[in-house]
Amino acid sequence: MRNQNVLPMKDLEIFGVVKDGKFTIPEKEIHALKNGKMTDIVELKDLKGKDVQVDKLPARLSIVRGEDGKPALRIDPVYREARAHPNLSESERNQLVKKELANLKKSYVDKEGNFQSEIIEYDHRTKQFLSYNPRDIKAPQEVNGEKLSPQQKKKYKEGDTVQLADGTEFQLSPSAPKGIRSNNRGLILSVLIDGGLSYLLITGVEKMLGKKSQEEKSFSEGYLQAIKEVQKQVERRISKNPNDKDAVRDLNNIKEEYSKISADPNLPKEVRDDFDINKIKRLNSIDSEEGKNPKMRNREQDNDQERDI
Repeated sequence: MRNQNVLPMKDLEIFGVVKDGKFTIPEKEIHALKNGKMTDIVELKDLKGKDVQVDKLPARLSIVRGEDGKPALRIDPVYREARAHPNLSESERNQLVKKELANLKKSYVDKEGNFQSEIIEYDHRTKQFLSYNPRDIKAPQEVNGEKLSPQQKKKYKEGDTVQLADGTEFQLSPSAPKGIRSNNRGLILSVLIDGGLSYLLITGVEKMLGKKSQEEKSFSEGYLQAIKEVQKQVERRISKNPNDKDAVRDLNNIKEEYSKISADPNLPKEVRDDFDINKIKRLNSIDSEEGKNPKMRNREQDNDQERDI
């Protein structure tokens, strides 16, 4: 979720996340909420209810679908000890807490008598177990430029490790700050949004749990091609709205990746040269093609509108 309008602003105001129309949590945590991820630990202050008054409450926040189908604020407090889970044995509980396993799949029968499954993982930040239904998850269409097969999408939804041809491994993890873990620090996901394909650059990805997996040191061909698409997409967003803070932050992340790519000795010189940071458009300058020819900019925006985030 990228648009603040889809956030449950009333809930955020009640719990002090928004005061006088402004957020009270760091910008990166606001970004996490807008994109459907859990925040890191934030501190909620002066919580007052009918029978409860709490001065400070450290917790992780996320946006979930409420009973009425509308976005609602979820608060996961930080506990002193690991919380129990009714569907886990003592052995399973210990395996998750000790990071011997990343998650566990459990089957159950719901109130209507239908067979369901849930993926359970342990959030070491809040010391409680989180679970989700694989049916509620949308898998990406591509990762690092490689199209995912139906089997790979199924594995992703169920929290299993997905491996790409270039050696990249990744798995869904709701408790991870970026919502995903990998043996690479950066991933590019291609997702369907409003019928069009959009690209999402995720950097600072946490390492996978339950196995020892070394980080890939070189950038794959698929990743290099995909980040070019991310660059074009973000530049279009900034051309349309120079005040789009999310797009400006995304462009800064792209610049950092360009710097890493151009400095990677494992890549051929011609590839490193192609990722010279100076090749990223200066969108607010008359030196850019868009600045020189506004008509061309508007025409490109119209042609590419369906692919924007």
